Amino acid sequence: MLTLHRLFIKTGLLFLVVGTIMGAIVQVREAFGVGASFEVETVHIHLMAIGFVLMLIMGVAYWMFPRPSGATPREAARDPLAWTSYFLLTPGLVLRAIGDLFLSPPWAKPVLLLSTALQVGGIFCFLLAIWKRVGMPRAFYREKAELEKKAATDK
Repeated sequence: MLTLHRLFIKTGLLFLVVGTIMGAIVQVREAFGVGASFEVETVHIHLMAIGFVLMLIMGVAYWMFPRPSGATPREAARDPLAWTSYFLLTPGLVLRAIGDLFLSPPWAKPVLLLSTALQVGGIFCFLLAIWKRVGMPRAFYREKAELEKKAATDK
């Protein structure tokens, strides 16, 4: 496992811890009748879904999905799109948490818009980076061509 993979997975685990703490805060507030804060609930859900689940999936996908033909694991882990996806998504998630928890309405809106742009950019970079690694094996195309050739000669 290389640095890129470890960063995604360990950052996802860090978001799991912080998201769990946010969830515990929600539960404690409800237990004492204070009422859950919408902002804390939003941060909890966002950190768990995007921060933990998605980043863990992305790290494992970069690690386990087939590499481009002839690329070594190190070469594949140097993909600029993969690194860009990490460095857009991570600060986007942090900004989302800061914007929801600590900023009042006049300042929250631009921070949350920037957060959204960073997260969408990170996810888009991930899709571009991983798309080329998800393809049909060459054997599938060979078998398909052979079947088509056989069907053409049988006519």
